[in-house]
Amino acid sequence: MKSPETDGSRAKVLAAALRTWTTVDNDTEPPVARLEIRYPPHWAFTSTNNITARQQGRLLAFLRDDLAENRPGHSTPERAAAIIHGLINERAAAGRTRITTADLAEAAPRIGRSRTWIAAYITDLIDAGQLHETRRPDAFRIN
Repeated sequence: MKSPETDGSRAKVLAAALRTWTTVDNDTEPPVARLEIRYPPHWAFTSTNNITARQQGRLLAFLRDDLAENRPGHSTPERAAAIIHGLINERAAAGRTRITTADLAEAAPRIGRSRTWIAAYITDLIDAGQLHETRRPDAFRIN
């Protein structure tokens, strides 16, 4: 079974949300742009949704804010720690009992701290008993 990261299910959810948002938001202004919706795994064209200037401005502002907030170096240690705890909790809620350095490396742009900082923080979590080292290198059991 493929994970949500590789099967495209997250992209499908985003596409559905954008399609719903553009059709439910009854803006009477003329369209100024189009969103092309494509679905994985082959990214085949599904539909086109017209968006108005107001919708386009809102979407671009959201993306700009998200990109600015998640750029490397912008994150505080507290925010980075909260993201790591969120990743651990997300995996635990999904029934996964382990987290790997690969999971954390994949999330490094969101964490916004260096790999050295992340490694030191994982060591702190091990020392605090929140994670345990396993026999497999770079894998940690979630408590």
